[in-house]
Amino acid sequence: MQKLALHQITMMDGGTEGLVRFAAGAGLDRVCLFTATPVDDHGRDMFPTVRPAEVSFFTTLLNDLDVQIINAEYFPVMAECDVSVYLPAVALAAELQARRIVTHIHDTDAQRARDQLEKLCAMARDHGLEVGLEFTGFAAGCNSLTRAVALHDRMNQSNLTIAIDALHLFRTGGTLDQLQAVDPAIIGYAQLCDGPDFRLSGDYLDEAMNRMVPGEGVFPLKQLVALLGPHVDIDIEVPDFAGPAGPDAQSRAYRAVTASRNLFDQDAGTGGVSG
Repeated sequence: MQKLALHQITMMDGGTEGLVRFAAGAGLDRVCLFTATPVDDHGRDMFPTVRPAEVSFFTTLLNDLDVQIINAEYFPVMAECDVSVYLPAVALAAELQARRIVTHIHDTDAQRARDQLEKLCAMARDHGLEVGLEFTGFAAGCNSLTRAVALHDRMNQSNLTIAIDALHLFRTGGTLDQLQAVDPAIIGYAQLCDGPDFRLSGDYLDEAMNRMVPGEGVFPLKQLVALLGPHVDIDIEVPDFAGPAGPDAQSRAYRAVTASRNLFDQDAGTGGVSG
């Protein structure tokens, strides 16, 4: 059975500690969380974030529950920001033994964006980390699979790989045929969710923050995961920011875990998740 990770925005209740405990209780040994996070209009963190003062506690928690961090977020390349400001959060991700940091390319100045991405890759490499390049419809500097592959190849950075988020792939015009043509070795991780249609759009933020559980939409997820190499880390990213908190949110997260496992199960629909 494919090992799966749980993304923080799928299970927000209880913060970062709650994510790790929930994942372990669901039989998962991998998570994706934040060591750097965007802030809202009031200067507050938008997502639960591990802080440097929590390193000792969080390291013990991860070790005790045998959980690993595969992705640490969020390290965007933006015109108004030099990526050197991320150094403390990159170091924190490394201290927590994360596998990679995640970036989006918002800067539309191609040369400046490449320079900043090269610097981010160097920072990550110095800390033993990969960089996951995630294309999205909201990141104008790299908003399609085609552009992500071209940028990856142009950068020639040994620790840079591409992310395949199901929502971003299909809502930016990507296809399974395009994915099949990509060298599997340059794909580092993938993210699972479902969606209601394939309509091309650069403005699907509400859908991105309120995703469908795998199997409840129209995305060909079984075919997608079949195209991924065995080295690809796969995480469950099914946020529901418009939905309820508490037990109902946990129930939905369990449903997302079960549905994601079923994508790799020849007897789909017969398995379950222990709480």
